[in-house]
Amino acid sequence: MYTLDTTDCFRITPTSDTYIYDIIPTEKGIVTISSDNSLRLLDPLALNTPLNTIKNVNAEITCATVIRGDGESSSLVGTAGRDGKLTLIDFRCQKIGEISTQGNAAILALASFGNAIAAGTELTNHQASVIMWDARNLSAPVVEYVESHSDDVTEVQFHPSRPQILLSGSTDGLLNIYDTTVSDEEDALHQTINHGHSIHRCNFLNDADIFALSHDEQFSLYELMTDVGEGIEEPAAVSFGDMRELLGGEYAANVVRRTDGSAVLGIGSHSRESFDLIQLRKHSSWNFVPEERVNLTGAHGSEIVRSFCFMDSHKTVLTAGEDGQVKAWGSE
Repeated sequence: MYTLDTTDCFRITPTSDTYIYDIIPTEKGIVTISSDNSLRLLDPLALNTPLNTIKNVNAEITCATVIRGDGESSSLVGTAGRDGKLTLIDFRCQKIGEISTQGNAAILALASFGNAIAAGTELTNHQASVIMWDARNLSAPVVEYVESHSDDVTEVQFHPSRPQILLSGSTDGLLNIYDTTVSDEEDALHQTINHGHSIHRCNFLNDADIFALSHDEQFSLYELMTDVGEGIEEPAAVSFGDMRELLGGEYAANVVRRTDGSAVLGIGSHSRESFDLIQLRKHSSWNFVPEERVNLTGAHGSEIVRSFCFMDSHKTVLTAGEDGQVKAWGSE
């Protein structure tokens, strides 16, 4: 086991009841969103003083994504919240655009690829939607799928190399994969996977493999089908079961894809005040490597770690938690 120590820290003041929901690495710095409805840009080399703070970006903010357009270094961020609004923000000139979902349905998940922005909504008026806009023109959605999920859509993610392919996950236990070049929902739905548990996180691990992590910590891997249709058998799932039983800990935060083709699961423990990073590698098959776990000493105390990311150029791991802090971790 390897151990990393805190090298720097940002703290929201006052910290009482203020959670940091997510941290996103960008070319401009670290983007954070928090329960005080603020968006902050932090310097990963000097966390303690934000480069910029934009307040009241959404009412009850829930999620954010960095919009990179055609691949250039971007200052554009999309945020969304329980107010049912997608807000576009440029750190150089603050808010630049806004659009509301039908019926102001709360947005629970965002993702982007190029100029495409995808969102997943809470079940509202018997409808949970997967919506996609073009960041250059928010006047109307590019596509909107409203029948494929029967409960809150908690995750949306684009395929890493085929941006027309979109993955969604829901508390109904389903993963759906869409071809977003098709507007008709029935025809657009390429594949449906039943995880059998309420989806907390899901994403592509590579061009072919998909993970799903449920709210009760059940973890499985699935294969993206290239051909679908009558008589074609869906590949068998690989179920790892409850991450708490398999790897120890009391909650799993997320799985982050790495540039070397591996992935990392973050798993924490309230009672032990710890957070561990455990590699997931693929040779002939995917397997966890618990003997090489990395422990973040003290983590965020007894508070939940909501998000983590890697700044490889700085040899740093960053975490954010319900204690209102962003911490940088490294080897002294």
